[in-house]
Amino acid sequence: MKKIVIGATILMILVLAAIPLWNYLKKELSYDVIIKGGTVYDGSPAAPKVQDIGIRGDKIVTVGRVIGWAKKTIEAKGLIVTPGFIDCHNHTDLMVLMAYLVAPKHDAMKLITPAWKRNHNYATQGVTTIVTGLCGAGFKDLKQWRQVLEATKFASNVYHLIPYGMLRSELFGQNQPTKLTKQQLDKLKKMVAEQMKNGAIGMSVGLEYAPDCFTTTDELVEIAKVVKQYGGIYDAHIRDQTGIAHKNGQPGELESIRETIAIAKGAKIPVQISHIQLNQPWNKVTAKQMADLIEKARKEGVDITADQHPYTAGYAILSYRLPEKYKTSNGVNDKYKNPRGKAEMKAAIKKVFAFLGPEKISLTSGPAKYRNKTIKQIADMEKKDPATVYVELSCLPVAPFALFQEISDKVNREMMQKDYVFTASDGFTVFTGDESPHPRFYGCFPYKIRNFALKDKLLGLDQAIRSMTSLPAQKFKLHGRGMIKAGNYADLAVIDLNRFTEHSTYAQRALYSEGVEYLLVNGRLDIEKGKLIDR
Repeated sequence: MKKIVIGATILMILVLAAIPLWNYLKKELSYDVIIKGGTVYDGSPAAPKVQDIGIRGDKIVTVGRVIGWAKKTIEAKGLIVTPGFIDCHNHTDLMVLMAYLVAPKHDAMKLITPAWKRNHNYATQGVTTIVTGLCGAGFKDLKQWRQVLEATKFASNVYHLIPYGMLRSELFGQNQPTKLTKQQLDKLKKMVAEQMKNGAIGMSVGLEYAPDCFTTTDELVEIAKVVKQYGGIYDAHIRDQTGIAHKNGQPGELESIRETIAIAKGAKIPVQISHIQLNQPWNKVTAKQMADLIEKARKEGVDITADQHPYTAGYAILSYRLPEKYKTSNGVNDKYKNPRGKAEMKAAIKKVFAFLGPEKISLTSGPAKYRNKTIKQIADMEKKDPATVYVELSCLPVAPFALFQEISDKVNREMMQKDYVFTASDGFTVFTGDESPHPRFYGCFPYKIRNFALKDKLLGLDQAIRSMTSLPAQKFKLHGRGMIKAGNYADLAVIDLNRFTEHSTYAQRALYSEGVEYLLVNGRLDIEKGKLIDR
């Protein structure tokens, strides 16, 4: 009897001891999602490995061999697993802001479609994070932009830069000064500081566009010093992306890179060159000349990097090729919309047509009958001189946007091989497919991987993936993103490389890419078995 009591006691002790052990194991071995057996490109320079990934909530908790059970298991054998791609140059906020300008707020919100809310044209490329507020344009009030994102339950992660041109526009309208008074500069500094306190990750400028084109280097250094105080970066669409010689005989592209480096040194701030490229006229400027300037600065301790979309057509407001004095953020300054001003602009644009002909500029917005037609085709339709057509369209209350076939493919190819050049679409989330103005909005990321990494082998697949993940995450301080490792957010793309391709073209600009089998944003499935999940 005594032995029975002892045995029962021991059994009870073991059971009582096993309960917390079981609870511990149940907790440690259970996951919300397990991705099994995929070839993991973790975003680092390390060679890819076949690994499992365990996810709980919005975080990655285990990478390696995962033992346990999950609410959902994704079999990834034969597929690659990457961090969700980061589009570090995106104009989605600008398009919403433009909708606000043409419709009352409650009506503008009606334009927001499920495809916009779920960010379909980027999700199907493997993108989970976007950076907005680029080229000096977009929401100047970060709190307002966040309200839009929260109200619509926008699917992707969003980080925001202060669009400096919008602050200048608010203060000065169409009467933009070049030399600021101390009071004007102090006012702009306070506006920048306020938005940095609200959570902006830096500031952007679009120095080829109004009103940013009226800034001086000294002004930008002083403003960048404020951004630096809050740990932000300076992101520049540089002043001149062409080979046109400046007064000192130096090509605009190289002078603009030098200006960016000067701002970095003057403010002691990290800088990013947006969509680095060489536009017509190229005038024998080389990628080596561009890279030499950047690499020399990097050796001197300047934190300078760049991003790029790998297409040969640019996209901008039609008036951007006019001389600075005529430009506003919407097109042309009203004071030049008279016979004398138009005559001056026609003379200026005829010089542009000498290297960028009217047959290489096509509208993507504006009057319906002109959309998808070149300036030359419109001129033929209307029996007018192409320069007259260009100026008349630029002088509309809101100038159309256009595709410019102007970018050097040779420079693009050489620059994309640099480990300080990231991938970025320079696009935006579209409301409806017919509003897509450029194929890069739907295909930038697979286009680069398919054509330049896998096909032409200009860079390794791991390097291409790093340019879309860990490198921009590190530069823009997107903590917890861009790498597959325990503790990071579960932003993950499971991709069939054999099918990963873009379908959008210049003729058909709104065709979704394919090959992303699963996409997780903060642990939430947005694509499953190649199909978009709508909520």
